[in-house]
Amino acid sequence: MDMKEKSLISYYGRKFNNSTFDEKDVLSFLVLIKKYYKDIPSIHELGEMATKREQYQGLITDYIFETRRKFTSIGQTKAALRIHDVFPFKEIRNGFNKIMADFHLIELTNEKINDFVTCLISILQQVKIIDENNKEIGKLFFAISEKQVILMVEIEVSQNLLKKTNVVFPVLTANNNYTKIKKQDRYDTPYLFGDEVVEVTNQDGKLELIFTELVGK
Repeated sequence: MDMKEKSLISYYGRKFNNSTFDEKDVLSFLVLIKKYYKDIPSIHELGEMATKREQYQGLITDYIFETRRKFTSIGQTKAALRIHDVFPFKEIRNGFNKIMADFHLIELTNEKINDFVTCLISILQQVKIIDENNKEIGKLFFAISEKQVILMVEIEVSQNLLKKTNVVFPVLTANNNYTKIKKQDRYDTPYLFGDEVVEVTNQDGKLELIFTELVGK
């Protein structure tokens, strides 16, 4: 590592600890340290998807396709369909803080890791899901409920040879510490932003969510 690289890493480390970072800082940091976190699956895979977008193929798309397969078998098995985050919060926290420790930077609190995950959710919205035939069969979306910020995938599922439908399920979640949202129903069904993109900015050390209509929709 050269002196300039070390200086840049320290710069972002200070931004994380001072809570002055936004989604652009998260993406820049992941690009900067890319070669250093290949042995940390959660950070490596999230970073790869953030930079490669629809060209990414890895653990996250494997999880999406495996969950999709489970939806196709509904009614054919008595097994309950359990959906969970592709990477638990604890795994992301421990992985990110290992990177911070390796660079002799201060580890982040749970609240700051939650901000980091929220930025990742925003970065990954609108990524297309491509199948083995190079066909778009789904897309990632930003979603939010009273309690959570969620990276949702909407993906095509074939229940038989003739019938196809779309299913929606979460890929990654964070606590909604940012904006008040009125519950849609008693299940706190999230609002899905299909025709808007969300930008995560920072104002005075607090993340803010900015909603922008998609161009050319």
